[in-house]
Amino acid sequence: MTNNTSAFRRLELILDAGSFMELGEGVTARSTDFGATGKALSDGVVTGYGSIDGRPVYVYSQDASVMGGTLGEMHAKKILRMYKLAMKTGTPVLALIDTNGLRLEEGADALHAYGKLFKAQADARGIVPQIAAVFGSCGGGMAVAAGMADFVLTEEGKGNIFINAPAARAYTGKRNEIDKFLKAAPSNDVAAQTGDEESLCAYIRTLYGYLPLSFEDCAPVVESEDDLNRLVSCSDPADPEDVLMQIADAGSYLEVGAAKKGAALTGFMRLDGMTVGFVANKEEKLTAAACEKMAEFVDFCGAFDLPLLTVTNAAGFSNAAGEEEALPKAAAYLAGAFACAEVPSVNLITGKAMGSAFSVMNNKALGAEFVFAWKDAKVQVMPEDAAVKILFEEDLAKSPDKPAFIAGKGQEYLTKAGLEGFLARGYVDRAIEPEDSRKTVLGAFEMLLAQEY
Repeated sequence: MTNNTSAFRRLELILDAGSFMELGEGVTARSTDFGATGKALSDGVVTGYGSIDGRPVYVYSQDASVMGGTLGEMHAKKILRMYKLAMKTGTPVLALIDTNGLRLEEGADALHAYGKLFKAQADARGIVPQIAAVFGSCGGGMAVAAGMADFVLTEEGKGNIFINAPAARAYTGKRNEIDKFLKAAPSNDVAAQTGDEESLCAYIRTLYGYLPLSFEDCAPVVESEDDLNRLVSCSDPADPEDVLMQIADAGSYLEVGAAKKGAALTGFMRLDGMTVGFVANKEEKLTAAACEKMAEFVDFCGAFDLPLLTVTNAAGFSNAAGEEEALPKAAAYLAGAFACAEVPSVNLITGKAMGSAFSVMNNKALGAEFVFAWKDAKVQVMPEDAAVKILFEEDLAKSPDKPAFIAGKGQEYLTKAGLEGFLARGYVDRAIEPEDSRKTVLGAFEMLLAQEY
């Protein structure tokens, strides 16, 4: 394969200059059934190793100009060798996908190859990070392979992940609705769209800088000149992105999974140069999709021992149509993910943390070492007026001035069962001014990570 193909161009954009070493350059397909010649060198995929900012990575890059980039026996064998070496050395795997899918001419061998690839990816999960970037088509079994990666990225407008091709899908509704569906990006549920090819390659380089090489490795630490005690101007709990960006070292905020369904933020930041993962809900009512999105990211941080910051503003769970059926399992997944992620973790409550939503958003019972709350945060079982109507039902019925009664008893409820009550029981460590968020969170992580860095 010549080195002027798209497969090589993408490698040049991502890897350090001159660092790529190709392996398996002379591999060809064995099958000659159905007119296959087996003469295309590299069998439609470039494999090898290189570095990103001096850190090693194994990589495979499919080339749709060679047999459509289709996966066959030897094509898969080359990729499997990358996984074997990655597992042996504790090195991440980067997949640059551009394929028409299964190589039909190889039939049974190609299907068996998919199974072996899935097994290798499953074995590597939680051992070494896996990044999949889709630059063109990614159909059938390769869609499954992409979905098994820890991070799935697509080139905006071109990356196309699908199990069934459009012609094989069943549709209902009017023709214009079908056309709208066909034009919609089919990968939004699983991938983050990240600009054109060059932008996507640059994003991969940036993302790689936050990741450990393996579960036994520490994430990179960089020099930071940002003021450790810098005050922040964020004060709106409804804007968690602004809160996170101001807490983070300047310029270090990196969102991942931006196009995934779910009103939640997930990603990485640096605090005094240390890598920290973050999750935050974007809407006051938690949805099933938001819970699942956060849980998946918490699982990744737990597997690779990455510290975790949770920013909470949750008044409860969504009561929208369809949510009731999906929420129990999704909320359980989130609670379980926090409970199993035995990593240094801090929870910052900026707005509301009420009822069961408080219980699933990384409280101390689930493992958070520190829980802080803004001074005006509402941390309680339910809104005070609703609580008063239940707790003092008979007295309220007899009261001649019901609004005054509710207001008075509501303040009593807040003192005993609101933020003050949570502080008194030690469930919240400290109530802070919003402007102190960076230095408070950063100081907590420095104590938790003192022996690691």
